[in-house]
Amino acid sequence: MTLSDVLTIAIALMVTYTMMSLLASTLQEQLSAVLSKRQKGLEAAIRGLIAPEGGEDGRLREIAEQLYGHALVSGSSPKGKPSYVPARNFTLALLTLISEGSQAESIVGLREAVGKLPEGKLRQALGTLVESAGTDLDAFRTSVDGWYNQAMDRLNGQYTRHTQVWLLGIGFLLAASLNVDTFTIVDTLMKSPQLRAEYEVKAQAWVKEGQPKPGEAPISRILSDLAPLPIGWQQCAAPVPPAPPAGAGAAASGSTAPTHCVSWERLGRGDLRLSDALTVFGWIFTAVAISFGAPFWFQLLNQLVNMRAAGPKPDVKDDKTGT
Repeated sequence: MTLSDVLTIAIALMVTYTMMSLLASTLQEQLSAVLSKRQKGLEAAIRGLIAPEGGEDGRLREIAEQLYGHALVSGSSPKGKPSYVPARNFTLALLTLISEGSQAESIVGLREAVGKLPEGKLRQALGTLVESAGTDLDAFRTSVDGWYNQAMDRLNGQYTRHTQVWLLGIGFLLAASLNVDTFTIVDTLMKSPQLRAEYEVKAQAWVKEGQPKPGEAPISRILSDLAPLPIGWQQCAAPVPPAPPAGAGAAASGSTAPTHCVSWERLGRGDLRLSDALTVFGWIFTAVAISFGAPFWFQLLNQLVNMRAAGPKPDVKDDKTGT
């Protein structure tokens, strides 16, 4: 096993993890849409900016309710539940509401309106921003934009962390249901130069097309690209081929059959083996890899493909003869 072979195996793994991550991300986005995770998170963040103390003051609750129902905020979504609101839309709607419309175009009027707000973090934040702006209305609006964007950055950070947890769970379900065992895949790639070469070609094709986004790459193509690997349960039912003669070499048989599979019938009889634990650990390893997301693996894939292109091509041996 040369360094070139190791690099090619790594490329094949990057392709596998990218494809699996795309599948998991597509499922996660669909589940998030059904549960309205983005919309609910945005609504909570916006209401939290207005009444962070839980809306104890009636005036703050009223402003929060009116702001989220304002046309500039909710009008971008047909159902009134936006998943994204531009900063300037938020700023204009908020300043119009706190000044009751009549003084929204005057920095003096806005300063007075801020001073009339109930005691709390909203008054403190806007008061600091309006004083910093002096007599410049545009500077005040820009400062409010920045205040809102900071809150959105925190929200995006929370959403990213939650997404990674979701991807870990979905990744394990996918790895177990499709029997995507990293250890078996690596073992098969080590024994099959032809499979390594095939996935090097697939990697070059994906890199040439550019980074795919969840939902853009057809699931049929993803599954097709994963098909040559030793995944799924159908191949577990096939008889295990006999071991090659001593000294024949790891690639002598040319088989891409997995070295171990979980037998549910055997587990039902209480017959546990070390290979079962290895398979489960292989699923866990795959799930952890999926949780990093497709962009992470595609970036690594791009780097490895470029590195591979700079080096000499390996000789592809015949799987059946090992020569």
